[in-house]
Amino acid sequence: MEYSGLKGNEMSVLCHKLYLELTSLCNLNCSMCFHNNWFDEKYSVMGQETAENLKKLLTSRVADEVFFGGMGEPLLYSGIYEMVSLAKRNGMKTELITNATRLDADASEKLTESGIDTVWISMDAFSKEKYEKVRRGSLFDKIVSNIEEFNCIRKNTKLGITFVMMKENLSELDKINEFADKYNVDLINLSHVIPSEAMPESESVYNLPYRVGKMRRFYKNGIHNKKYDCCPFIEDNVCFIRHDGGVFPCMQLLHNSYTYLYTERRKSYAYSFGNINYNDFREIYNSEEYINFRKRVKDFEFPCCTICLGCEDRKENLKDCMYNEAPTCGACLWAAGLIRCP
Repeated sequence: MEYSGLKGNEMSVLCHKLYLELTSLCNLNCSMCFHNNWFDEKYSVMGQETAENLKKLLTSRVADEVFFGGMGEPLLYSGIYEMVSLAKRNGMKTELITNATRLDADASEKLTESGIDTVWISMDAFSKEKYEKVRRGSLFDKIVSNIEEFNCIRKNTKLGITFVMMKENLSELDKINEFADKYNVDLINLSHVIPSEAMPESESVYNLPYRVGKMRRFYKNGIHNKKYDCCPFIEDNVCFIRHDGGVFPCMQLLHNSYTYLYTERRKSYAYSFGNINYNDFREIYNSEEYINFRKRVKDFEFPCCTICLGCEDRKENLKDCMYNEAPTCGACLWAAGLIRCP
């Protein structure tokens, strides 16, 4: 479903979900983190000018939902509670994803007061040893304690956990429902890992019969809802605003990064359609370039590079064999139905 903007003070909804990356900083060093694959990137926090422009944007209902998350830990941003409250006051559903290291009683209280609808916690294991091996720098006992504290405070806020499936943590899925029941988890989100190193196809977990995406509780031998040639961000009418004010169409194009298709490395360059510090967000979203890109991706006029290994174009997102120019999407793991963000 496409939305269009209106002139005047009363604006219609532009996109279904707006992701806000308030910072790209994180206080952990997780084994499967996107940060491990970045090139030519700087870690940063949203500056004052960008924050003020974002606040102005949030005073009108530009989206149905606002999701606070990107490639950093949102609770490291001091103004997070004001941003959540502002979005909520202007009629938008609000969600946030956190590693829960900063989700102490004070943060839980402030998030609840801000009106946050859902808090997602990244949990990739449910035993101390495996959790701390994956979530390097975090302490399992502290996270469990923070979850218990949050449950005492959260009132009507929903609690979700996200689990990134990797070869080394698949056995932990046997414990996910027990953990969810014990700690009153409302939603589970499963996703495959975005490889940070070469991985033989025989060692990948892409073809396991597990569903990816949101669910009430995990069950084995479900139908793997892998869907090729379909961008979940464009299909769901999603847009991203990065910490520097840049406007991006998806998670893959948010930062310069390397990805891997089994043993082959691919170089993916970030691609922005504008910046809220220089242009009105509605003008960016409704620009001819951005509209044409969304249409091209929705029709998916790209080769399916995750299946075809016939040329060198798939190794970067700058061009492809169907004469598309940057950004190209044929080798994207999200478009191949392998990755699902909450």
